[in-house]
Amino acid sequence: MIKQDRLSLSRPLLKTKGFSTLHVQIFEYILIGKTNREINRILGYTQRSHAVVDHSRKVMYKLLAMEDLHKADFTERVIYPRKYQFWWMKLLTKHKTELQLMAIDPKFYE
Repeated sequence: MIKQDRLSLSRPLLKTKGFSTLHVQIFEYILIGKTNREINRILGYTQRSHAVVDHSRKVMYKLLAMEDLHKADFTERVIYPRKYQFWWMKLLTKHKTELQLMAIDPKFYE
């Protein structure tokens, strides 16, 4: 029961399970140089939350698929997106309209 309470504290009140515009927004925060801790604070996640990492990876994997690139060949770029931020920004700029069309609006629990 304590473990479950800790998990619920580290998770956001995001109701949406699918790919949402919030995922793209988080990835943009990363590309402009915000740290995970800053993003957690902005969005109301706890410091120990992994949502920023998970949500941004979802965007990176979609971008790789749109470019017809294999995940295995680009694991370093996925693990260290800030190190390759100019490369990622180029891909995001190229495919942003497509991502926004496939992304749904996030819904939150009240």
